[in-house]
Amino acid sequence: MVIRQSIPDLYLQSMLPALDEIIQDRYKRWPPQFPNFFRMRSTNRGIEQTTEMTGFGQMAVVPEAGAVPYSQPYPAFRQTFLTAQYGLGFKVSRLARDDDRHGVVNKFASELGESALETREVVAASVFNNGFGDTGPDGVSLFATNHPLVGPSGGTQTNRAAVAASPDMTSIGLALTDMRQTVDHTGKKKRIPPKQLIVPSALEFVAATMLGGTDAPDTANRAINPFRRRSGLPSFDSWAVWDYLTNMNAWFIQADVSLTELRFYEQEAFNSIHDVDFDSRTLKTAGWMRFAVGYSAFWGVYGVYSS
Repeated sequence: MVIRQSIPDLYLQSMLPALDEIIQDRYKRWPPQFPNFFRMRSTNRGIEQTTEMTGFGQMAVVPEAGAVPYSQPYPAFRQTFLTAQYGLGFKVSRLARDDDRHGVVNKFASELGESALETREVVAASVFNNGFGDTGPDGVSLFATNHPLVGPSGGTQTNRAAVAASPDMTSIGLALTDMRQTVDHTGKKKRIPPKQLIVPSALEFVAATMLGGTDAPDTANRAINPFRRRSGLPSFDSWAVWDYLTNMNAWFIQADVSLTELRFYEQEAFNSIHDVDFDSRTLKTAGWMRFAVGYSAFWGVYGVYSS
């Protein structure tokens, strides 16, 4: 005689799709925040590598019938991205499933989806959270005052405020000025237009005050908000709160992600699998994903750190 316990996979065939749906529903409950700050890429390899090149300097005057000069680009810095596998699971005995009257199994499935959502955000945010003390491909941190330039003229470039400051008219203006003066390895102006102010949750309303109005926020007079009337650049009036930033006093300015080198490589999207242990009739559920996140250069981002 065939009974349900002897074919646990078939007995669970209606339960498993329901668990998958619960897991994915919680995973997709909130739109992810980190894609707003990284160049999202798919990969089918466990390793991705980037190499930065210096480009060319300015053109030279060529006399009539003269030969055009040729320039040689220089290799700059290399970066390797290694995808990491992330996973987590839970087990539920057959008796616990049979006697579950309070939706505990569904709660576990929901929590698994939430864990996946949280993991991606925390790992991605660590690029910013650790960006004042890590070591990047150019030998200094992501946000530093001395990024080395490898062109013929050498020198350094900053993408970090020299003095800690809260976001206000003066500090944001200084940051925007620094970004406007950014040069590449050959000394050419980068001219990467800043797009948004990125703040932790504690600075949400400060950001809204600074950028949300058409008038200057630091005076009662009818003065314009200068961030909205920039010469030769788009209006700087966008801000984003990233709930996973851990320093409540640090804030950032970023260009459009396509103009930065902040990268997120997804090799395996989050998915869940199930299995049943035949001897114990225990249901095992696990979620997996595989990705890499980091940066290959500092262009297009600027940080202000305040302890």
